[in-house]
This record gives sequence, structure tokens and C-alpha cells, in this order.
Amino acid sequence: MQQPTAQLSASTLAIHGEGDRLALDGVLDIRTLSQASKALRRWLDKRRGGRARRALDLDKLSGLDTTGALFLWRLGEQGVELTGVREEHQALFGLIGGLEHQPLRKPASLPRWRQLVIHLGKAADEAWHDTYDVIAFVGRATNALGYALAHPRYLRLPSISRQIAETGIDALPIIGLMAIMISVVIGYQGVAQLRPYGGEEFTINLVAVSMLREMGVLITAIMVAGRSGSAFAAEIGVMKAREEIDALNVMGMDAMNVLVVPRLIGLIITLPLLTFFSDIMGLLGGAMISQSLLHVSPVQYVDRVHHALAGGDLAVGLIKAPIFGFLIAVIGCMHGLRVKGSAASVGHETTRAVVAAIFVVIVLDALFSVLFEKLGL
Repeated sequence: MQQPTAQLSASTLAIHGEGDRLALDGVLDIRTLSQASKALRRWLDKRRGGRARRALDLDKLSGLDTTGALFLWRLGEQGVELTGVREEHQALFGLIGGLEHQPLRKPASLPRWRQLVIHLGKAADEAWHDTYDVIAFVGRATNALGYALAHPRYLRLPSISRQIAETGIDALPIIGLMAIMISVVIGYQGVAQLRPYGGEEFTINLVAVSMLREMGVLITAIMVAGRSGSAFAAEIGVMKAREEIDALNVMGMDAMNVLVVPRLIGLIITLPLLTFFSDIMGLLGGAMISQSLLHVSPVQYVDRVHHALAGGDLAVGLIKAPIFGFLIAVIGCMHGLRVKGSAASVGHETTRAVVAAIFVVIVLDALFSVLFEKLGL
């Protein structure tokens, strides 16, 4: 008389039989497979030396999933005869058998033109999402800034003063040096190009107008984007990676008001001041090159600059400065808040913040140049 060999998972699956023949009764699925596999493997180990062929009756197996079917298929490959397989289980065994004998094929590579199209499509989609994110974040930042200015008690003066010191005062040496070098380069090239026509004295006009209208604010904005924009992205990105921003939210503090608004106000204040300082240093560099190449005295240089500049030349550069400062701060903070949590993400977003800020500054400067020309400024 046959007695049950094992009963598993609250009678869901029972194993009956003895010797070289066993029968499964119930459901063999992912829930019962673990214990069933242990019992059947012990049975195989005990009967491994016997001459009789081992058999497993599946006639009373009412339920079977892919994990159970795969296990039974492996038993069949080890020499166990599977008998009484139900018709509804035949298709499952056929599917597993087909997969077992189907060779793995390397997926065909796409043509180069399709790879290029896919790459361009992904790049365009990423650019579109980046543009949307920038516009959305500009709206959020503008709203937070307006609310803070309308309610001065929410302004964090210590944070704002620290941002002014770090983005403004600490940047004076590099901004001044770059402005002098750029004006010297413009002066040298202007003298070289105008001297054959006897107009080298107009180099002073070239240096003065280009520095005050374009180069002063442009060089300053690019330097600030590389210096302060990257710092904003890295600082906020590290805070995001260390979950400090989540802690601020848990404490009921708005990250926009705590982290973004002080940086916005700091750059809006410092970039016009840095631009004015850059203009002065650029004119100083022009005086140096004029005295060395044109033998123009400082008094003559100042008089020539006074006659070369129109009333709005200085204002044109200074008008653009706070807008550039706002956008540089917005882009840096936005990319910092987009950090996912790893050190690699911090570096990636910092790089993207610098590139995006410089790109936006140059594009807007070109648009402003066209606009001011149309307005006659």
C-alpha cells in the first residue's frame, strides 16, 4: 500500500508513492516549488544507484506554472520519466522545450543612419525637456523672489550677504584681470588693423565702446557662470545627495526660500557691480595699450573716451547684467536640485549648469544687441 511521502504548503501539493515511482497531487507553482524541489532531489539522490528507471506521475497535478514546469523539465533531462501529463500542461512544456533549444542570437545592429536619427531625436527630446524645466523653474523662482521681496521678514539677510561676498567680492581679482587682458587684446588687434589706413587713434573708440556695451558684461557673466553657477549647482547638488533638502522639507522650510532666493538676490546685486568694475578695468587696459602703442597720455585718453561714448553705452551693459545674474542663478540652482543622489550625478549636473548658463548668456546678449540696435540705443 502506498503512503504519502510528503505533504507541502497546507495540502496545496502532496507527493505520494515509494521506490522509483512517485506521484504529484495538487498545485506545483512558485509557492510550493521550494519544498517540493528539496523532497524530489532527496528522492533522486537516494535512487541514483538503482537500475530501474525513475518515474513521476503528473496525472493528479491540477495546477502548474512556468517555474514548476521548468523544474519538471529539468528532472526529465536527468532521466526521470514524466507520465500522465495533462493536456492543459502540454503547451507549457512545449513552450519551455522550444526555449531550451532556441539558440541565442545577437540582435541585428541598426543602420548608421537610423542610429543617427535616434540619437538626434533623443537629443532634441532632452533639449525640449531642459527648456521646459528652465521655463518652469524661472516661474517658480520669480514667484518665490517676488513673495520674499513683498514680505521682507522672509529675506535671509545673512545668507544674502554671504552670497554677495562669495559671488562678488571674491570674484573681483579674476574679473579685473580678465577685463584688462581682453581690452589689451582688442587694442592690439585694433591698432594692427587700423594702422594701414591711418586710423589707429580710433582704437580708443573701439576699446571703450566694445567694453562698455558688450565685452564687459559678457566676460563678467561668463566668468560668473563658470565660477558661481557651478558652485550653486555643486552646493545644492551635494545637499540633495545627502538628503538635506528633504530634511528642510520635513522641518516645514521651503527650499526655494532657503536656498534659491538668497542666491538669486546675491547675483542680481553683484553682477551689475562686477560689470561696472569690469568696464573700469577694461578702460584701464585700453589706457595702457594706448599709451604704449599710440603714445597717448592719460588725459588725452580720457578726453577721447569721453567723446567716443554716447550717453547710453554704459547703461546698455548695466541693463543686461541683472538679467544675466538672475538666469545664471536660476540655472545653477535648478541643476543642483536635479541631482539624483550620486557623486557622478553631482558632477554631471554641475557641468550641464555651466554649459547651459554660458549658452543662455551668449544667446541673450546677441538678442539684446539686435534689440538695442533696433531701438537706436
